Amino acid sequence: MPTQSPTPACLPSDTALHRPPVIGDWLVAQSTETPEALFICGPTRLTYQETSERVERIASALAGSGLGKGDRLLVVSANRLEIPLLVFAAARLGVVFTILHEQVRPLAFERIVTSCEPSLIMLDPEAHELRGSTGSAPVIWFSNDPTIAGGDRSFEAWVTDSVPDSVAIDPAVAPSDLAFLVFTSGSTGNPRGVMLTHANVRFVCEAIQKRLGYRAEDRIGIFLPLSFDYGLYQIFYAAMTGASVYIGTPAQAGPGLARLLADQEISILPGVPTLFGGLSKMLRYRPVELPVLRQLTNTGDHLPRAVIDDFRQLLPNAEVFPMYGLTECKRVSILRPSEIDAKRDSVGRPLDGTEVFAVDPEGRLLPAGETGEWVVRGPHVSPGYWRAPEETAKRFRIWPETGETVLFSGDQGHVDAEGFLFFHARSDFMIKHKGHRLSPVELEEAACRVPQVETAGCVKDDSRSQLCLFVGTGGRDLSEATVIDALRSVLEPVKVPDRVIVLETLPKTANQKVDRKALRQWLIDPT
Repeated sequence: MPTQSPTPACLPSDTALHRPPVIGDWLVAQSTETPEALFICGPTRLTYQETSERVERIASALAGSGLGKGDRLLVVSANRLEIPLLVFAAARLGVVFTILHEQVRPLAFERIVTSCEPSLIMLDPEAHELRGSTGSAPVIWFSNDPTIAGGDRSFEAWVTDSVPDSVAIDPAVAPSDLAFLVFTSGSTGNPRGVMLTHANVRFVCEAIQKRLGYRAEDRIGIFLPLSFDYGLYQIFYAAMTGASVYIGTPAQAGPGLARLLADQEISILPGVPTLFGGLSKMLRYRPVELPVLRQLTNTGDHLPRAVIDDFRQLLPNAEVFPMYGLTECKRVSILRPSEIDAKRDSVGRPLDGTEVFAVDPEGRLLPAGETGEWVVRGPHVSPGYWRAPEETAKRFRIWPETGETVLFSGDQGHVDAEGFLFFHARSDFMIKHKGHRLSPVELEEAACRVPQVETAGCVKDDSRSQLCLFVGTGGRDLSEATVIDALRSVLEPVKVPDRVIVLETLPKTANQKVDRKALRQWLIDPT
């Protein structure tokens, strides 16, 4: 790693990029500059001005409920219109928000409540079993059904009842203040909250936009959970650029997705490999014209080259952007479409104003091309984990040459001489088999080249010392022998799985990634 900080030329300048002090001001700016432009499209349509008016009303309700700068708001919900409104309202006040998937289990939820001590909790009707784990915080329901809400208020009633005659929106919110917490699984098994400041979010959104180039006329299709930061950030990109968003659900990312994209004239589709694998197969078997779709962005897991090749053939007007990121810094790198052929397996160069380098187990810098743990440096690196000093100390360390805090990612990969990143695997996903350390990504990538395979997940069955590959086919016929024969032609013998399990679909996490933990459990109990 260089001993000096990056030169100012590699950092986005205040004169080159608009830098609002806090993320809520993106919406304020758009509602002033393009008030009649559409922000929310789909069944419910809201202009930027209408959205801003609703956000101000909700911000007043939050303030009327006693929430202010630094207080925590906890939202548990499936995708719904109220979430982006709440996000911008909280940001206006300096309230620190957290969004959880409606399928969060009571034990994990109770631990998160204990950790972040929310001043207000909002619950989806699907999350009714969490009511006993909310502690002393007031609860608001996204439902008018009294049998669900009990003695609690509905969201609509809360907004109406909580708005005072006048309320001062705190003008003292600063870029260094916390914007939100994203809870992930910690090494101890307890959820840990990644802290993101307004400055973290502002910097990374601007750096991503510089690479992707969203436009005011774009429509962004969100079929990922808004509890997943990749889905949530699409709201920010839209507000930055004046684009509009279609707030869908993961359930819509099925057989009817292509038709929905066409009907809603979606031009930007963010996704994960499970979504894209299914979409490419659907388009091949049931073609749908998608002339407006111009950009596909992937993160969450490695996007197989076979899927990229499918899209380049099926959607010649759409560009594919493989990306790599971590919750602790949001985005690390983006591979431009023009770079895909030359850097076939890369996840791109780091964002402008950031740096990634590989280190050995002792933390020493490795030369280009050698595999080690990736370390990330830049203004998007989180301050650490909420109220978890020990876990923070493991991942966020001071780099001695510069005195800066850097993120030890836990991911294995190498950086080539031109600065391109090549991801191998998360350290805890690496598999040791027959004396070799294997990356499941390579095996999964090869499996996705088999025509009938939509998604793949590789795990080790330690009880039998077997390398196991699960493949999802979307219901198409495929035999274990066909997969193994195909893999033998492209992989070294030690990397060929001992067993292939063919399923219609693979289990997914709440963020729509392949759930490898569930795959390991399937090996124990297939029922």
